Amino acid sequence: MMIERIRREHGYMVRLLAILRRKLSLLRQEKSINYSLIKEVVDYLANHSEKVHHPKEDILYNHYIAKYGSVELENLVKEHEVLAKKTHDFMLLVEMILNDAVVPQEMFIEQLEDFLNCQKHHLDFEEQSILPAIENTFDEQDWVEVEKLWDVSEDDPVFGSNIADKYRQLADRVRQNDNEYF
Repeated sequence: MMIERIRREHGYMVRLLAILRRKLSLLRQEKSINYSLIKEVVDYLANHSEKVHHPKEDILYNHYIAKYGSVELENLVKEHEVLAKKTHDFMLLVEMILNDAVVPQEMFIEQLEDFLNCQKHHLDFEEQSILPAIENTFDEQDWVEVEKLWDVSEDDPVFGSNIADKYRQLADRVRQNDNEYF
């Protein structure tokens, strides 16, 4: 069911945000970090969210809005656009660092922390408020209708069976940490 796939993807995102939190902690301790790994995390979040995750959520949200009405959900659909812009802006900052641009460490730390907080707030809101409301409201016909609207391949490029070359380092890191506490 679509909501189960969305929740699984939220779990993946939480794991990736934990990696970024660890990097933030290391930066605060003035230790060096692997910026290319940060780039892979942010790139994954940007690409997977825009192409697979948010469109899937938007199907649920738009169906709910059309049938049951909800200003809160209308705002959440708009928030997806804001998150996409914030993610791309942060990606540009990471790419600048990887291209040897001088970026003050405090500025990077602030941007990373802001990025993490926005992502976490969004995920928490969906998990604690929105998805339970949808589950409690949708009937079987609603689920049938939203499932018909989704026909995108979902082989996850990091957590799926076919790892994309550009995410090899990230997938290795995720698998390395599967039995560890982030």
